[in-house]
Formats: sequence, C-alpha cells, structure tokens
Amino acid sequence: MYPKFILVSDSKKPLVGTFVYGMVWNHKDLFEAYEKVHGYVKIHGGGWYEKDDARKTITLYGGSGDYGEPRLLFLNRIPRELEEYSFYYTPIHGLPGNKLDLTDVEWF
Repeated sequence: MYPKFILVSDSKKPLVGTFVYGMVWNHKDLFEAYEKVHGYVKIHGGGWYEKDDARKTITLYGGSGDYGEPRLLFLNRIPRELEEYSFYYTPIHGLPGNKLDLTDVEWF
C-alpha cells in the first residue's frame, strides 16, 4: 500500500475541494471509499504524500495516474488531525517543496 491523496468536491459545493488521503494501492480506492460515504464527487487530481510526524510536515508530490496532477486551488478543506502540520508541494519527490498557504483552509 502507498501514501496517496486526492482532492474532491461534491455537487453542493463544486468549488470547494477536500483533501482525502490514506494508504491505498490506487487513487481510485480513495475515491471509491469517499464516494461510498458522501455520494457523487468530482476529482481535482491527486498524487502522493510524505508525512513527517516529528517535523509536523506533509509534502505533496507527483500526480495520480488515475486523475492527473493535483489542482491545488481545490485544497480548501483538510482533516482536523493535520491542523498542526505545514504542507509543501513539489512536482518531483526529493526536490525542495514550496510551502502552501493554508490561511483560508477549513479544518474539519
């Protein structure tokens, strides 16, 4: 299993994206599990993540073979358990990431 994420929005709030992450084989596994609970959702890309609990950082990188590159404009809602973490993005794992501005993020 691999650390993967997707960004999804539902039909009630199509411009608000939710960060969905977990250890799965394929990105579609995240999608199917989320959709089963929440109903129809639109995918705004995905990728891989590296979570460092000691440094409280999450680095997002790469893209999803199933859904393409993550459209980070849809990183609007993040699970509350990650509120103390700083988020970074890099297109290629191993390159330094750019810190993401989470000022307007809703923690749920």
